[in-house]
Amino acid sequence: MAGDEDVEENIHVAAQTVPALRFKQWLQDWDNYSSVSNGSWKKPEPYIYLFSMKAGDLRNLSDVYRRKYDGNISEGVQRAQDTNRTARIQRYVRYGYPYGDLAAPMRNKEHAHLKKPGWLPTAIVINILEKGTSRRGHTLNDDHLVQVTSNGASVEITVPEIDAKSSDYLAPFEVIDGQHRLWSFGNDDSGIPDDFELPVVAFKGLDVAWQAYLFWSINVSPKRINKSHAFDLYPLLRTQDWLEQFGELNVYREARAQELTELMYTHEKSVWHHRINMLGEKGVVGVSQNAWVKALTASFLSTGKGAGTKGLFQANLGEDDMPLPWSRGQQGAFLLKLWQEIASEIETGARHWWTRQYKGERNRPLIDRTSLLNQDMGLRATLSVANDIFVHAVDDWNLYDWRAPNIEDASFPVEASAAFESIDKAPFAEEITNLAKGIVAFDWRSLDGPGVKDSEEEVLKRSFRGSGGYTALKIEVLKSLATEQGTAVGGVAADLLAKMA
Repeated sequence: MAGDEDVEENIHVAAQTVPALRFKQWLQDWDNYSSVSNGSWKKPEPYIYLFSMKAGDLRNLSDVYRRKYDGNISEGVQRAQDTNRTARIQRYVRYGYPYGDLAAPMRNKEHAHLKKPGWLPTAIVINILEKGTSRRGHTLNDDHLVQVTSNGASVEITVPEIDAKSSDYLAPFEVIDGQHRLWSFGNDDSGIPDDFELPVVAFKGLDVAWQAYLFWSINVSPKRINKSHAFDLYPLLRTQDWLEQFGELNVYREARAQELTELMYTHEKSVWHHRINMLGEKGVVGVSQNAWVKALTASFLSTGKGAGTKGLFQANLGEDDMPLPWSRGQQGAFLLKLWQEIASEIETGARHWWTRQYKGERNRPLIDRTSLLNQDMGLRATLSVANDIFVHAVDDWNLYDWRAPNIEDASFPVEASAAFESIDKAPFAEEITNLAKGIVAFDWRSLDGPGVKDSEEEVLKRSFRGSGGYTALKIEVLKSLATEQGTAVGGVAADLLAKMA
């Protein structure tokens, strides 16, 4: 969220030596698997470690408290905090089940007999960072390095004394699974002492791609949690080849495109509210549901493989080559905002020559059947240009810094509404507005539009028809944007054109 600052904390961990068990989980056959041997992912160590640690120490040694933000948002390596979930875990630890799950008015003396121990026997799964490891601009301090030493069957985890400020502290542990359990011990009002011990399963020097695979194995493969939700919980899953090979990524992309299309059709703040042809009926004016799904999968949800463009909601992006960790609510809010700004510019902004050709209501250039903005090709071009612009500027415009409230078990429209309320404070909000202005400055009349016949524009409009029409239209839109001299959007458009040349 723009303007948010890290909450400075003093991190202190006493020096300690923790006895551990080492067990080997490696098959010789695994050495021959291409995922292990081709060098794309660092080969894992054959050993895993098991130990216990006080929750307070484990929390301070882990990434979960590295950064805090307003709006009930806290980010570790991958995931945002769901405060409702952590509160529920806190109640479970203190009171067990079912008392911990009772509504607040029912947690009273009358139901006190329902209290039970709230054991947490399931291990927190972590990765122990190696010397020189960097994450998001921070490098592990050599003085904070946790050593794993073994002497035969005896293994010790040696933790150095740590006194650090949270603003420049990269924790030596990163949590792969169990992050919310650790968050549950971070509230002074939780009533749970920090010496409550937790079991820990530790990997050492595990590549982030293996961590994504492990998260999937723990949370999806055996338990069958909602797959679409898993891609939001762990965004790195969106770019894993091993999921794409078996169609999981395609299923996610198509399902997410369908969700976003339905949001644009049903959400009251959507410019496309009840204006999408959801049933594909012939003769109905407007863009079809199928066109929306295809346009989204080809742009914002594109994998970027081969010659394809990278999708803002899907691919590894920026200097860190990591997917944008936006939830579906944030993705939906971005699209709502983009089209709302386009509509606002048409209805209340500068009157361009082409928009003045549409008589009557000022929104006719957006909704008229002869406007490319209300046709499949224009939709695809608009989404593609917007996607490419923001992908190119993902670091410069600080897209990774936008955070929105996380509402447990909320419907998609509710999530999108909450994110929409925060997007005006996002560091890139102004560029959405500037892009919308640039898009509206382009002449979106189709060949059948008012004043096109027998005009200089007719030849150009004809070029938008046929197999190469979409590409031609996209290039012309980028050319129009590139004429916006001195603007960030214009500069990005010029860069994209140069790459396409």
